[in-house]
Amino acid sequence: MPSQDLTKFKHRRCNEFYMKKCSDDPQLTESVDLLMPGVGEILGASMRKDNYDELIKAFIEKKNRTQKFGSCAHGGYGLGLERFLMWILNLDHICDACLYPRILDRYRP
Repeated sequence: MPSQDLTKFKHRRCNEFYMKKCSDDPQLTESVDLLMPGVGEILGASMRKDNYDELIKAFIEKKNRTQKFGSCAHGGYGLGLERFLMWILNLDHICDACLYPRILDRYRP
């Protein structure tokens, strides 16, 4: 069975501009998603671009202006707390894990 690297994802236009592309294959990003059965993605993480020229090019493409002086190598993640709770508590619907769920009949908290 061939090995598969689960820390590299196919680069898509909708990926964030700051996601670092793999040096050995620019079609992939150095990123990962944690998926839970029946829930979906509960965590996403990626290495960030640290080359100033690449960042500027990506900013221009996305019409953003930030990090004027560049940045050092760093990473980050985002946790879907409600999805994580849904998985841990074995809930059937994400609204059951939300403090203020967004539903059609709810206009305010």
